[in-house]
Amino acid sequence: MVGEGRPLSTHSELAIQQLAQETLAVATARAPGAALSLSLTWSAQHLDVLVVSGVADGGREPQTAPSIDECFRHSRDRVLVADGVWRLDTPPAGGFLVAATLPVGDGHGALPPVGRGSDPAGARIDR
Repeated sequence: MVGEGRPLSTHSELAIQQLAQETLAVATARAPGAALSLSLTWSAQHLDVLVVSGVADGGREPQTAPSIDECFRHSRDRVLVADGVWRLDTPPAGGFLVAATLPVGDGHGALPPVGRGSDPAGARIDR
């Protein structure tokens, strides 16, 4: 965790909880034994959440697995309801990366412009 934690809106708290639950479920089902990391970066206006899952011990996940987009549908919906920004990537080698930016406080107008120009799914991760 980087920065000082701040109050979150109820919607943002629910989004974080949903993301944690789905991340553990997806990592366990799709990549058993893979490394999993979660980082939280707080600023005065927002919280950046970054989740990175490595590749399963046996290599790539089975082709019969549900799409990764479907696996994180509820998390994505919760983040967007909280006026946050959502990004999900799947590297060619396997695993996944989830980046979410959530407003702190009441969530009304607290989130600064983020993303890559016209890409509404982009997310800003401060390092």
